Amino acid sequence: MLSSDLMSGSAFADVDMRASRLIVTRRSPADRAYSAIGYLDKVVDDDDNPIYEFTYLSRLADDLAFVPIVGFRDVRRHYRSSRLFPSFADRVMSAKRPDRPQYLAALSLQSDADAWEILTASGGYREGDPIELVSLPSYDHSSGATTAHFLAHAVRYCTDEASAHISGLKAGQRLALRPDPANPKDPRAVEVADGALSLGFVPSPLLDYVHSVMDGGPYELTVVHANPAETHPHLRLLLRLGGRCEGFVFDGPEWQSV
Repeated sequence: MLSSDLMSGSAFADVDMRASRLIVTRRSPADRAYSAIGYLDKVVDDDDNPIYEFTYLSRLADDLAFVPIVGFRDVRRHYRSSRLFPSFADRVMSAKRPDRPQYLAALSLQSDADAWEILTASGGYREGDPIELVSLPSYDHSSGATTAHFLAHAVRYCTDEASAHISGLKAGQRLALRPDPANPKDPRAVEVADGALSLGFVPSPLLDYVHSVMDGGPYELTVVHANPAETHPHLRLLLRLGGRCEGFVFDGPEWQSV
């Protein structure tokens, strides 16, 4: 019997079973927008042995123009391994790197964080690489309660004033979500804001979900961890969104895997 792994000892400790699923996204070279292409899962057997699984979204199975990820050429295959696949393991900073402690601290992780925790918090981001992972939000189907954790996108384009403001944010501080229908790249775009300051944007693959939370009533967007300006822009602002939604968009047919 398989059970989802719960990540303890990190900023993500309150995420439920769905936290063991990461959405694999890829940036388009045309408009640089991220779109979901599959899922990376971690499950644990009764003997506490991890099993990693990768699957593409089923809507890509018949897309002749789709280019698979290196190491996952068969878009209809359900990949399984007792070890984290090299394509994703390579996205975890080596324990031999002298700057690893600072990197983990920037992600609000403990020094003993494992590869899965690091992937979840960092998104496996690598400069110049189009792949990024996003933690699947949790959702209680009986109550509609939901929680998501994500790194704000496009922080590098903030004003100097906004960048300095991010550096001064404290854990638990409340921020706001602000729709940006005039956004030239995506009218569904949602800004992360504090008063008049724009501090970044919600990752594109989470936009439908975030709109559903905003439509579902009161929500709370809080700072998990904010980093100083010398930190890589991708890691500047880690956020938690809590609220309710009438339905879970990730249950929809466009989000089903092969």
